[in-house]
Amino acid sequence: MTQTSVDLSVFSDTYAQAREKFLATARASGAQIASYEHPTQRGPDGEALALDVAVLGRPDAPRVMVAGCGTHGIEGYSGSAAQVAWMRGGGATRIPPGAAMVFFHGHNPWGFAHHQRVTEEGVDLNRNFIDHDQPYPTNTGYAALHPHLVPTQWDEHTFAQILTALDAFRVQHGEQAFSDAYNGGQYDYADGVFYGGARAQWANSAFHQAVREHVGHARHAAIIDLHTGIGPFLDHVFLCFHDEGSAARERARRWWGERAVNLQGSTHKALARYQGLLVDAFIAALPKAETTAVVIEFGTRSRADMQKANLSLAWLRKHGMQHPQQSASLFKEYIEAFYPSDPAWRRAVLAQSRVFLDQALAGVAAS
Repeated sequence: MTQTSVDLSVFSDTYAQAREKFLATARASGAQIASYEHPTQRGPDGEALALDVAVLGRPDAPRVMVAGCGTHGIEGYSGSAAQVAWMRGGGATRIPPGAAMVFFHGHNPWGFAHHQRVTEEGVDLNRNFIDHDQPYPTNTGYAALHPHLVPTQWDEHTFAQILTALDAFRVQHGEQAFSDAYNGGQYDYADGVFYGGARAQWANSAFHQAVREHVGHARHAAIIDLHTGIGPFLDHVFLCFHDEGSAARERARRWWGERAVNLQGSTHKALARYQGLLVDAFIAALPKAETTAVVIEFGTRSRADMQKANLSLAWLRKHGMQHPQQSASLFKEYIEAFYPSDPAWRRAVLAQSRVFLDQALAGVAAS
């Protein structure tokens, strides 16, 4: 298939479209399907919201590869397209004996449906997987930054002032401290960015249930959590959080090559020490299994542009209703930052995802 003939119909404009394509393709591929429907929330047109799971291969397979999307809501559109394209491309026929490919579609379906990164409670689901019965982690660096990140008005001059404050913190404290402060997760400012919440989100509980029911039996289990926003345009970046020298980190290197562990292409000069990641929750939920976990990010824009997008959503959620005309334009730009409409970008997502999904399946099957 030539680059110009790639079927871009796997991409969707709405969550309802994406879910329909995913479920129809999964059924046509012979998958067993389970759906975990949100008990209280609905999409913008009243549609049901759910974490949908499709199991291809033996449901009791001892080796399970999971590929999930939509942890950050809007980022699920590209992940959904990658899942559907892999199935439409005959992926089920490439599953080795004793293995299964399991797709988790829509970890955060509310954010997916409403084109937002956060949950219905304004929580970053990928900072929410912590023990909520214990004192919340403190992030003193974020506390210093927060007053600069929540302006009452939004314009280019205001954002320039925000960048100045971020740069000043970086110069004073260094790249690692800056990444930890800004990106690592915080639990004190609900109107800020990367807020991990004051309780476990419904999506947190649904994910744990799905892992127990579809992966809990596995002896060897792996997960790819698909995201957008870090890395160069038309390429992807691996984020591997396994310790240096660990068997899991070596597996990631063996399955996907050196780029799985060396941050090749990352637009972050230092990787934050994140709190409450979904991939860490996956590992913790499977103490008897050999586990391997990575995040894969499809790059979209520069780090400064992605900071602008993240901060604009916080402003929109707090002040947008008072500025409807500006909000409509700003929200459109926000969507484009996390889900580019450029056909070249979408073709790259499909071409690259097929390769690393096949590599992942082969890797876990050989464990």
